[in-house]
Amino acid sequence: MEVLTVIEHESVPLVARRSPGDRSLDEKQARALSRLEAILPEKTFSWGHQRIKFAQYCGVISLGNLTIEILPKIYGLEANPGTTRDALIRMLAKARCMNLQTGGMANVALQKRHLLDVFILHFCQQLHDQLMQGMIQQYVEWNENLNVIRGRLRVEQQFMRNLAHRERLFCQYDELSVDNRYNQVIKAVLRLLLPTTVSESARKAVTELLMRFDAVGDRLVAPTMVDSLSFDRSNNRYRPVFEQCRWFLQGMHPDVLAGDRNCITLLFDMNRLFESYVAAELRSVAWQQDLRLRVQGPQKYLMFRKDTGQQVFLLKPDISLLDGDNRVVLIADAKWKLLDEGDRKLGISQGDLYQMAGYASRYCVKNVALIFPRQRKLTRPVQLEFQAGDVNLVILPFDVTSSTSMQTFPLPGFSA
Repeated sequence: MEVLTVIEHESVPLVARRSPGDRSLDEKQARALSRLEAILPEKTFSWGHQRIKFAQYCGVISLGNLTIEILPKIYGLEANPGTTRDALIRMLAKARCMNLQTGGMANVALQKRHLLDVFILHFCQQLHDQLMQGMIQQYVEWNENLNVIRGRLRVEQQFMRNLAHRERLFCQYDELSVDNRYNQVIKAVLRLLLPTTVSESARKAVTELLMRFDAVGDRLVAPTMVDSLSFDRSNNRYRPVFEQCRWFLQGMHPDVLAGDRNCITLLFDMNRLFESYVAAELRSVAWQQDLRLRVQGPQKYLMFRKDTGQQVFLLKPDISLLDGDNRVVLIADAKWKLLDEGDRKLGISQGDLYQMAGYASRYCVKNVALIFPRQRKLTRPVQLEFQAGDVNLVILPFDVTSSTSMQTFPLPGFSA
């Protein structure tokens, strides 16, 4: 399996034929991406003259023998895919999309593994940890001839089948079995993942787990089957495993490539991921200041239509900090964008500033913040003050490679 690593917003040439190791895509791979275009989120990539440009969605797109690994553009790390990959994975972990503290994942050399293998190994580790406590078993009903009574005797079937064989007893009984829908889903996902692995270690991990499911029947599964599974105290510990099963199944596209191979896409919108990452970092800092963090709220309407009596223009701040009296003391929006510290306006869009002014007015707060990733032309906080009203705005560069970024750049309004 070959891996082509590209950086967010990077363009890749399209060629008639490519050799292994070339930083390009051939006609067959371009056609596969074209078929995917209607399935993937809008503007995952765009087409140019003999080129394709990837947007703010990072992750993996596996096209048969070639896997495209899209990494985020992070200041100072553009030439180091290992460190960039590590930063992305740790953002996913902080945003609770992955749990790197389980089992052996905490010791995996993330920088040296491609993203697809990291996702697969993470799934294998989560599954292995649960299997160590026992495979999911369910009672399955059996109807068969036995030499002794087990369960209950099916009288009508006994007369129909065993009149000439008095030594047989047709019984109906329940027996715990591992061959159930839960394990059939897991086995199907493992079988789908096996041909997509990049490294030998990932292939070995999937193969060893598949051997644990030898007694489970093969079944075609879809994300809807995962949604139909119910959980109780006996199997609730497997819930994260099935969340990942759904994630992998949703990323499988069997009709894109010719032949028996599936195309798999596992992509993350960096805007949403950055917002979740910032919220997770801020939550602990807010807690230390006796503040409560709220995501996508509290929601309020900006305007009121007198003619219809309706409230319009709903506001949903990315992040709000509330004090003990449930009053909003700070509102912050996270933006995965590039700025320019040397520009008079810093490269900030007027729309973003109008939005923050609207928040300050409607929520009656004195402190608002726009949080951006730390970048080449934005390495320090910048304080702004609105001309009308006593409202302060801080432009905060957030170092996604460091776990101490909030201690380095404290937000205004944190002090109770």
